[in-house]
Amino acid sequence: MELARQLGPPGARWPLGFLSRRGFQPKRKAAAAPRRPRQFAYDNGDWFLHIGNTGYRYVVVTEPHWQAYIDQAAEMGATKIRTWFAQSRSTVEALFDAGRTGLALAYWQKIERRIVYALNRHPQIVLQLIPYAEDTEEIKRYAAGDPMARLVASYAQARWSAFPSVQWTISNDREIVRGQPLTGRRVDWDMIDRMGRDMALREPWGTLITNHQARFSGYDFVDASWSDFITIEDLDQTGGERILEYRARRAQPVVHDEDRYELYRNPANRRYFFRRLMWASLLSGGHATYGGLRTYEPYDGSGWRGVSGYYDANRAGRLYQGAHDFLHIHKFFRDARLTLVGMTPDDAAAGGDPKCWKCIRDGQTLIVYLANPDGARPGQDNPAAGNAWVKLNLPEGGYSVRWFDPRTGDWFDAPGVEGGPRKFEAPSPWGSLSSEDWVLLLRRR
Repeated sequence: MELARQLGPPGARWPLGFLSRRGFQPKRKAAAAPRRPRQFAYDNGDWFLHIGNTGYRYVVVTEPHWQAYIDQAAEMGATKIRTWFAQSRSTVEALFDAGRTGLALAYWQKIERRIVYALNRHPQIVLQLIPYAEDTEEIKRYAAGDPMARLVASYAQARWSAFPSVQWTISNDREIVRGQPLTGRRVDWDMIDRMGRDMALREPWGTLITNHQARFSGYDFVDASWSDFITIEDLDQTGGERILEYRARRAQPVVHDEDRYELYRNPANRRYFFRRLMWASLLSGGHATYGGLRTYEPYDGSGWRGVSGYYDANRAGRLYQGAHDFLHIHKFFRDARLTLVGMTPDDAAAGGDPKCWKCIRDGQTLIVYLANPDGARPGQDNPAAGNAWVKLNLPEGGYSVRWFDPRTGDWFDAPGVEGGPRKFEAPSPWGSLSSEDWVLLLRRR
């Protein structure tokens, strides 16, 4: 407990207060209200703005650019990093000694060095540790009672669950089946459920636990007692449809942890796509994650594989500015002095087409993201020519009107309006032919 507190700089806010299986409360004993369980929070109750980044190999000892990776991930606005323990492509044999009779402690110590570095330098970042990576055979060994397979989770928890910057994802990208042949990436539901229950029973800190499964397969542990938040992998979720689906099933955070990557299933307009994905997910009441380089593949000197600094990769022409606008998301909420706690998605209030307009609101505030796409294929879309607009039917009362440019972070004030049917057209600071997506902020006066 004291170790975790001493690792960071004085006065740092730790991301401790995530939803836990004991209710919405911090991992320490500080007070936090048992309400609004769909959002994450710090230990003091402050809202945690989730902007995920996929850095699978950040803690892997063979990655030489790990420090630039985490420093530049923080610089571009990431607050959550997905990282696994697999030194090879996706399996965790490096965790054991050569005879599989004990743990390779030197390997574990180097993992810890990188966890501690991130905590010291960037305490706002959560590391989502994936101990079993994509090692289907290790999961099967766990289910069969293999003591070394089971030691991975128990030792990792004993070593790092007290760290305020850690959460757990059991495995990654597996196909969850029931009573079917376990071929390929398939694992049985009972296997993951057993692992989750075991981890929850060993977890004294309230450290969050989830699992990640194959694309398009949803989340099969919505009702599991050990599951603290919902993790999905899908494609082209620029309307937040899957987040809304799972929000309706359980009052927990819903995290869309994989969509397109800049270098895998890459969208035509990377910057617009990932900006749109992030805003759409947030205004769906959920959370999203960006993917850039092929961080699931070992570093090979080419710069395309393994972990590297985000800005370094952009300067080298390997990335295409996909995460350049995430800092402006922080600026929006900071400048507006807003959080999404207690707000409810309401796309119907903005026309009912979430690919074009995303809306979230409470009794005093309404936020609309105007995606303004030029087509109906998110992976190919660009912002449409002409100004973005939206029609709203506002309740009675007076409203202040502000526009936010999510590409530049600039604000533009507009005249206030009264309630009733209203059409709002985005400003044209670059002339009548400007085209872009926008964010509209309305507040009761």
